[in-house]
Amino acid sequence: MTQPVRGRTPGPSIPTILLIGIFLMMLTAALRLGAGLLLPIAIAVLFTLLLDPAVRALHKLGLPTGVGAALVVFGTLGVLISGGVLLAGPAADWVETAPKTLLQVQTKVRRMLRPLQETARKVDQATQSTTQGGPPTVQIKAPGLLQRITGSTTSLIATILTVVFLTYFLLAMLPAFRKKLADLIGTRAGARNMEEVLTEIEVQMSRYMLLNTLTSAGVGLATWALLAGVGLPNSLLWGVAAFFLNFIPYAGALVTVALVGAAALVSFDNTTTVLLIVGGCVAINLLEGNLVTPHLMGKHLPLNPVAIFVSLLYWGWVWGPSGTLLAVPITVMLQVVFARIGKLRPLAVLLDS
Repeated sequence: MTQPVRGRTPGPSIPTILLIGIFLMMLTAALRLGAGLLLPIAIAVLFTLLLDPAVRALHKLGLPTGVGAALVVFGTLGVLISGGVLLAGPAADWVETAPKTLLQVQTKVRRMLRPLQETARKVDQATQSTTQGGPPTVQIKAPGLLQRITGSTTSLIATILTVVFLTYFLLAMLPAFRKKLADLIGTRAGARNMEEVLTEIEVQMSRYMLLNTLTSAGVGLATWALLAGVGLPNSLLWGVAAFFLNFIPYAGALVTVALVGAAALVSFDNTTTVLLIVGGCVAINLLEGNLVTPHLMGKHLPLNPVAIFVSLLYWGWVWGPSGTLLAVPITVMLQVVFARIGKLRPLAVLLDS
């Protein structure tokens, strides 16, 4: 009769694994279907964790929590609006000339790709000759550009207002929520463990945002210096755009290179200068994305590069561009929580750097 191996914990059974898989699929479907409701809540929770240390600092100075929350939330909003107003002039000029700019870009790109266009024209003629006499096609007219812009702007304003006021209420009520959670837990050790988890999450969120802001500021300053050095108009605007777009992992760098490349094509007739600008932007983003950020994140955050990349893919697929912004903070929070739960500690080890 074989003896069981001592010291080895039996792994989960196949039914347990299947149940976990079904639960994860249902959770993913619920996250995607409920994005309109859950996404503003997730963003507000993230801002609450980031701004809570400032509110507590004001409370230590004698301000009530509600007043401190209002000062922090609406003061931050005011700073962002002031920065937007300062850049509104160059941005409005660029938007006003966007149709003409796009036409100029299209003309120059066609001139550069003329041999490929000729080949594509011949292929198109051959394709049309083989499809003549086929069944008639029905074309559905898409909504107009103005209608789409109006709808998107209305939805964006509603989401921003929801996030702002929900963040304020969460910050104002956070001490009461912590006390209620401690009362529900019942034991002093459990309440202390809960407080340690929340504190650790706040520390990691603040550290992540600080690192992300510093690296994005470096990208923005380097982009501005490069564009100002070659004489590209509105170089400060493009530097600020690079700063904000860098908060969107991977996709933000691509958008920055595309926008700066289009501006360079319009502003310069010299192909060498255009290639210098585009190559410089690509080099800046590659250096930041493959050397600076992985080193800083791996050194100061409890996540390894594989976990970060997989979380970006997952949350980007679930919630789109907003999901990529929230991917790392959500994964950091999960890692901190998993590390405090015995049965889930192996998952925290897998995520840890």
